[in-house]
Amino acid sequence: MYKPLIDFKPGKLRVAGLISGSGKSLLSIIHRQKELESTSGCGFEVVGVFSDNPDSKAKQIGLDHHQPVFINDIHAFYQARNKSIRDFAAREEFDQDTADFLKELRPDIVIYAGYVWRTTDPILRQFVCINCHPADLSVARNGRRLYAGAHGVRDALAAGETRLHSTLHLVTAQIDHGPILLISDPVPVEEDPGLDVGARSIKYLRLLNEKSRRLCSLGIEKIAAGAFTRDSEGNLFYEGQPIPEGYRLSA
Repeated sequence: MYKPLIDFKPGKLRVAGLISGSGKSLLSIIHRQKELESTSGCGFEVVGVFSDNPDSKAKQIGLDHHQPVFINDIHAFYQARNKSIRDFAAREEFDQDTADFLKELRPDIVIYAGYVWRTTDPILRQFVCINCHPADLSVARNGRRLYAGAHGVRDALAAGETRLHSTLHLVTAQIDHGPILLISDPVPVEEDPGLDVGARSIKYLRLLNEKSRRLCSLGIEKIAAGAFTRDSEGNLFYEGQPIPEGYRLSA
């Protein structure tokens, strides 16, 4: 027997989103919501915005789209406690503040519309979370995802990949290792004479960010429509097709 990926209450799938900078990924979801509401009807709704960056567009997007907003400066949070950014106990405390905000919104799903390096129990035990990573997380060796982490695009280029992809996946406590939902259509890699490693990485990260925005809106739309399901053993399916390594979009 198949069960929906998220067994949300009757009505619309409630979505809360993280903004780390421009907010373009979350805006893609909001714009898709408005587009569907004006045509065939929409099965999801964005219900709130949060950010760990006071310089992000979170406040403005909240004002523009009438969304509650929570901004908690992560660097100020750690500095006030004299803690390293990699202190996991402090991260749990930080995440608890976010979880308290989210609890009021009652989201069915939380989407990280921007790169998040770690999520801890205060959020994971209460909410289903998905993240979009700018590299292909299906590429693995000995159980290790080769392009996980903050430098996935650079690592993929260094490995000689000729086609790059972004990945939408479920979030777990292990960084970038949750089950994969969608993999974007490819970004072809060119020879790029004259560009150094850093410039190449920036070039392709920008292109892959465009793919990620599409994955975010499509993923939420498909989750709301019940396209993703699980069997009794937890295996994932997309529109009835098994997806042990995610559903790969074609060009």
